[in-house]
Amino acid sequence: MSSIADIQKKYAGKLDRLDLELILAHSLSKTREFVLIHDDYEIPKFKIENLKLKISRRIKGEPIAYITGHKEFYGLDFIVNASTLVPRPETEMLVEQALNETWSMDHGTKNTYIIDVGTGSGCIITAIANSMEHGAWSMEQKKTTQYYATDISKEALKIAKKNAKLNGVEKKIKFLHGDLLAPLLSNSCSMFHTPCSMSIIANLPYLSKEIYQSAPVDVKKFEPKTALFSPEQGLAHYRKLLEQVKKSLVLCSMFHVLCFLEISPEQKKLITPVIKNIFPKAKIEFKKDLAGKWRVCGIEIC
Repeated sequence: MSSIADIQKKYAGKLDRLDLELILAHSLSKTREFVLIHDDYEIPKFKIENLKLKISRRIKGEPIAYITGHKEFYGLDFIVNASTLVPRPETEMLVEQALNETWSMDHGTKNTYIIDVGTGSGCIITAIANSMEHGAWSMEQKKTTQYYATDISKEALKIAKKNAKLNGVEKKIKFLHGDLLAPLLSNSCSMFHTPCSMSIIANLPYLSKEIYQSAPVDVKKFEPKTALFSPEQGLAHYRKLLEQVKKSLVLCSMFHVLCFLEISPEQKKLITPVIKNIFPKAKIEFKKDLAGKWRVCGIEIC
């Protein structure tokens, strides 16, 4: 038999202590607090091999979230696997911005559409829908707000749907398969046939070739490259999205269109001319993350 203390001693120096504690907690179906307090706990023999396998995976660089199958984001629990990116704390800024700005919209009786483009694990749209449904929004605002999420990966959409259900908002969100806004621009979508307001949130691939190549091994080796790398200095996906937004404006007259994009810090200067070329009159505002790095680009289009 091996105790928690025995395992900690064996892998000291080979694995970050926090990582080891999280793997132990997950393998034993205990909390991290339990692991910290009960280091004399004897680990059942039948769990040892599985525990060692998970530790080995982490030593090789695999993200903890893929090993445990879960990641916390915006105070909620999310299922993740190799088909999705691991949700990052800095992405919570997108949720905050979207909530704050959408809250201040003049809703009236028209519909407000909140669209998460390239939803991945669904963490952004699920967190927003959960916050709005349980927050101080008026009943009228809740009734007239509709949630959409798109992704080009069918596997990612499966995970996103599971996460919406896990957090009790599966009936609120419509998940659509397709490239960026394409599923919503189809003739079958009635969204653009009536006056509305729209908030578009996107954490699309934005790493340039150089930055992707210098990314840590747990990112480059294990997370899907298609969700990370984008040509044109990391801005190709955002350019395409904004062109689709422009196309949507031709289909109807919207009262208010907001976009919230997660970016890499060095893209602040690069993305501005891209936006202005497509929307010359757009109002652009950048926000820094907790590390003091430019992280969110907010665009008010009309």
